Amino acid sequence: MIQAERPVYRHVVVQRRGYIERVASPDDLRRLRQQVELDSPIDDDLKHLFVQDTLKKTMKVMGWSGYGDVKVEADVDGLDPAMAASEAQAMKERGGERTPVKYRPQEGYIVARVNTKHVPGGDESLPIEPTMLHHPGFGQADNAEVQYLECARQLQTTFQEFSDRKFLLMDPVMQAGVTLVTVCITPITAAPRIDVGLELYCEFHQVTRFGYADTSGFEVYSEVGDYPISPPSSMDLMMMMRSADEILGGSAALHKSRAAKVA
Repeated sequence: MIQAERPVYRHVVVQRRGYIERVASPDDLRRLRQQVELDSPIDDDLKHLFVQDTLKKTMKVMGWSGYGDVKVEADVDGLDPAMAASEAQAMKERGGERTPVKYRPQEGYIVARVNTKHVPGGDESLPIEPTMLHHPGFGQADNAEVQYLECARQLQTTFQEFSDRKFLLMDPVMQAGVTLVTVCITPITAAPRIDVGLELYCEFHQVTRFGYADTSGFEVYSEVGDYPISPPSSMDLMMMMRSADEILGGSAALHKSRAAKVA
C-alpha cells in the first residue's frame, strides 16, 4: 500500500502560558527591597520592578464615583488615598473650587504580570473548551512503558492527521502563506481505566495564521507540528496496571504485617 505524501506547511506547537507570569526571582525582589529600605541607588536590572506610584491607575475610580471633573495628582504631602473622594465632595460643597485633589502615593514592587497574549500571532483569548483527542490505550502488556510509548506515537499520528485535514480544507490559494499554531493545554498523557490499564488523551487549541506567527514569550515545543508526550512515572504506571482489589488487598496485607511486628 502506497502512503500518500503529507502536505508541507509550517506548524508551530507551543506551551500554553499561564495567566499570571512571575517577572522576578525571590532573590531579585529581596535585593530590591533592601535597596529601597536603605534608600540606596537601585540597580539598573531592578529599576523596572519598582513603582513609585502604584495608585495612579487605581485613582481613576474617582470618575466612577461621580468626580470625573476633579483633577487628581500624586503628592508626598497629599491626603490618604481613601479620603480623596471625600475631599472632592467637600470641594463641590464649598462651591467654585477647582484645585486638584492631591493623594499620597504608595510605592510598590512588581512581582508578576497578567499575560494578555495567549495565542502566538494574535491577541484573542483562548476558547473555554479545548479540542481533545483520545486513544483507547491498553489493559495488559508485557512491557507497559514500551506499549505506552507506542500508543503515544499513534496518538501523535492522529493529531498530525487532524492538523493536515485543517490545512487541506483551506483554499489552495491561501495555503501557501499559512502557519498552523497549536497551543498545547495538556501533552499526551496517560489516564487510568476504570478497571486495569490506561488510556491516553491530549488537549489543545489550534488556529491558522497567515504569514509569520511571532512566538516570543511562549515555550516552543516544535516548529514542525510534533505534539509533546508526557510519560507517566514508573510508580503511576505500575498502579494503573493493577486492579483496585490488588492495590487495596496489598495495602491491607502490609497493614497486618506491620501490626504483627508491633505486637
